[in-house]
Amino acid sequence: QRLMTSFQTLGMKKGEKLAIYLPNCPQYIYAYLAALGLGVTVVPLDPSIKQHELKNILAHAEVNYLIAKELFTFDLPSFKKTITDIDNLINNSQSAVPREELIKEKELAIIIYTSGTTGRPKAIPLTYRHLDSPVATMKYFDLIEPFKVLICYVPLSHAGGLVYLLMLACTGSTLVLGERFTPGRFLKDIETYGVTASWVPPTILEAMLKTREINKVRLDSLKLIVYFGAPASPRLLKEFEERFPHVTGITGWGLTESAAPNVLLPKNAPPEKRFRKGILGKPAPWVEIKIVDDKGDELPCNEIGEILLKGWFVMPGYYKEPELTKEIIKDGWLYTGDLGYLDEEGYLYITGRKKEVIITGGINVYANEVEFVIAEHPKVAEVAVVGVQDGLRGEVVKAVVVSKNSLQISPQEIIHFCRKKLSSYKVPRVIEFRNELPKTPLGKIKKTELI
Repeated sequence: QRLMTSFQTLGMKKGEKLAIYLPNCPQYIYAYLAALGLGVTVVPLDPSIKQHELKNILAHAEVNYLIAKELFTFDLPSFKKTITDIDNLINNSQSAVPREELIKEKELAIIIYTSGTTGRPKAIPLTYRHLDSPVATMKYFDLIEPFKVLICYVPLSHAGGLVYLLMLACTGSTLVLGERFTPGRFLKDIETYGVTASWVPPTILEAMLKTREINKVRLDSLKLIVYFGAPASPRLLKEFEERFPHVTGITGWGLTESAAPNVLLPKNAPPEKRFRKGILGKPAPWVEIKIVDDKGDELPCNEIGEILLKGWFVMPGYYKEPELTKEIIKDGWLYTGDLGYLDEEGYLYITGRKKEVIITGGINVYANEVEFVIAEHPKVAEVAVVGVQDGLRGEVVKAVVVSKNSLQISPQEIIHFCRKKLSSYKVPRVIEFRNELPKTPLGKIKKTELI
C-alpha cells in the first residue's frame, strides 16, 4: 500500500507501463503487486538481458517507468523515469492516495517477453482475467494446501515466477526467494525453511539428484513437487520418489500464452500413469483441447499431432504483432507448437515440440523419445537430441550427452544401448559429449546451440 502511494506521488497512472529489471528480491515482488494494484501494466524483465536488449523492449512495450539497480536514461518517446530507490519509496511514503478507478478484468496487467528456446523474443500480453487462471487450476486439482511454504529460484520475470507470485498473493503462502539456483543451497533451503512444495523444471531436479548434499537431507517438510517446462524422464521421476517416498511428484503443462498451468496430473493418478513417458495430466474443465494433423484435421485418441487450446485463459494475441498472432491463433484456437496425444481416459501426453521433430529419410523422429531412452543409460546425466542436416537423409539424429560424474563413455556404447530399444532410424548417428548443456534462466535446454 505504501509503495502504491509512492508510485502515485511520482505521477504513475493507471494504464501506464512499469518495467522491472531486477534479480529475484523482495523489492521485485513489492513493485509487481503495487503496480498491479494501481492498474499499471507490469513488464517483468530478465536481469540477464543486455542494455541494448533492454532498450529494445522498453521501446517496443512503450514503457513509462523502469525499476533497476542502476540509473538508466533512454531517449524514448514514452520513457519518463528510472527508479532505483524502492526501499526509500516504501519507507518515506505519505498518506494513501485513493485509486483513480476500478480495474476491469479485460485490462492489460502484464506483458511477458519470452523467446523460449527456438525463436526471437515475443511479447505476451495477459489481462487481469488471465491472472485468475494459474490459481484457479491449482484449486481445481486440490493443490492449494501443500503450497503453504514455497521456494522460488525461478526468475520472477518468467511465467513460472508469476505462478509463485500469484500463489503468494491469493493464498497467503510463505515464499522462500532465491536469486541464483545452486542445487546444494536449494536443498538446504527446503530443510531450513520447512518448504512444503515447489515448481521445478526437470533440469533442476536432475541437478538436485547429482549434488552431494542430496545424501545429507531428509526433506521431511516437502509434500509436493510439480515438474514443468519440459518432459521429464520417467527414470528421473522414479529416482527422486524412491529416495523421498513421502513426496508426491506430478507433472504440469501449459504455455505463457495460455496463462499456465492448464493441465496437471491429478494427485491420485495411478503409478502406471505417473511414470509414463512425457508430460501428462488432465485439463481443467474450462480448457478445451484437440489434437490436429498438419492439415488442421482433428485426430482420434492415441494419434500424435499438434496440441490446440481454447478458452478464456488464452492470450488475445502477441503484443503489437498481428501477423505473428494470425500464425498461432486461428478460429479461437491457440496452436501451441507442442506435439502430443490424448488417451481414452482424457490424459494428455506431450511427445515434443513441433520444431524439434527430426525428419530422417522421410520418417518422423520425436526427439523426446530418443532422449528418454538415452537418459536410462547408467552413465548418462543429461542428454539433448536434435536433428542435423544430412545430404542423403535430409536430417539425422544427433545426441549431445553429459556423462555422470565425468565417467568415460564412448559413442559406440550409446549407439549400442539405443539399438536395443529403438528402431534403427531413431538411433543417433552423431554423438557429441559436453561438460554441460546450455540452458535458459528457467532451466530449459537451448537446443539451437546444439546443432
